[in-house]
Amino acid sequence: MIKLDKKEVQDIQKKMVRMLKNKKKYGGAHTETIHLRNCVPKHLRGEKIVDFAIKDLFGKGILINKQSTGELHCSLNNTKLKEIEEIEKN
Repeated sequence: MIKLDKKEVQDIQKKMVRMLKNKKKYGGAHTETIHLRNCVPKHLRGEKIVDFAIKDLFGKGILINKQSTGELHCSLNNTKLKEIEEIEKN
């Protein structure tokens, strides 16, 4: 089992949330979940820490899933705006 650095996970999540906010991906507007990897440094894109960061955002309800054309799509949850701001502040 690998040990995950909490600060590194938070930094990755901050980048993901910032990307989705900049692209205005709230509620009905969505993007493929694999595109979340594009906002992290290239040396981390295939790492387990990125998968953990994405799963954690889904677990907290920050991201919501939408099944579309066979791929998984996600968007920011409109009801979690306060939590989204907290992620950006940290």
